[in-house]
Amino acid sequence: MARLILGNSFNKAVKRLPLLQHILWAIEAAAFGILLGISRLLSPERASALGCRLFRAVGPRLDKTRIFRRNLTLAFPEKSGGEIEMLIREIWGNVGSVLAEYPHLPTYAVAGQPDRLEIVINSDSPVFQNTGKAAVFVSAHLANWEIPAAAVRRLGIPASGLYTALQNPWLDRSLHKVRARLGVGLLPRDGGVRALVRELGSGKSIGLLVDQRVDSGEPVPFFGLEMNTSTTPARLALRYHCDLIPIRVQRLGNARFRVTFDKPITPSVEITDDHRKILDMTRQLNEIFEAWIRATPQDWLCSKRRWSKDAKRP
Repeated sequence: MARLILGNSFNKAVKRLPLLQHILWAIEAAAFGILLGISRLLSPERASALGCRLFRAVGPRLDKTRIFRRNLTLAFPEKSGGEIEMLIREIWGNVGSVLAEYPHLPTYAVAGQPDRLEIVINSDSPVFQNTGKAAVFVSAHLANWEIPAAAVRRLGIPASGLYTALQNPWLDRSLHKVRARLGVGLLPRDGGVRALVRELGSGKSIGLLVDQRVDSGEPVPFFGLEMNTSTTPARLALRYHCDLIPIRVQRLGNARFRVTFDKPITPSVEITDDHRKILDMTRQLNEIFEAWIRATPQDWLCSKRRWSKDAKRP
């Protein structure tokens, strides 16, 4: 969270000063706690709108905006500087909405009135037919990236998701409690592939967010530029004969969403080598994510560097 709001430069300083880091954590946790407390008192729609207005005003002034600007400039070279700045403001607004929506996340896991979650299934995968067959679900940091877990839970699919623990232990505990109430298992990223393998072996589906650069990944095109991309979803899907299913989240308004389960990704029929199959499926996944982002770039959380430091458009 601190890296998102304050950026990397300040964090490098506090890492050398443990006391300052704990003070920062306390201030950060208090600020987030106040936002959650206020949001909890409001309806989901009003909380989302409040978070959006607040972060639209504050976000563009924060250090992290540098990363937003670079990612957007590389992804959308056809956009003018003014258009990029407008996008940055809208993206920060979406970040604020996501944070303010956290207290209300558990309500999305059950049908209610009003129903703020629309679910669309464009797949005949066995995972939706109560066959006990697991699937590998993948999504991107779009709209509210916590919502797919609620949709999977509402469909009654046993599943676990991989998450990265926050550096701030107080914030990590707060968010962990909210996520746990969604009814989907939580696997710390430190456990890595082994934890995912255990879940698939037990018949549970798994969920991953895989639109970010991974240093240990393989170079796969993303917006026409090579990006080190995780091949774990494709590898696990092939190894355990599971469907690899992309999940798209669309923001329909304040605190209202559509979650679409797309048809499974399969390798091209002419490919016989397993490694090439994995790369082909990963390439297809990146193309799908790119299409989603192009459709609603204002909903894309691009707060981490997506391409290498020396990446440039030809």
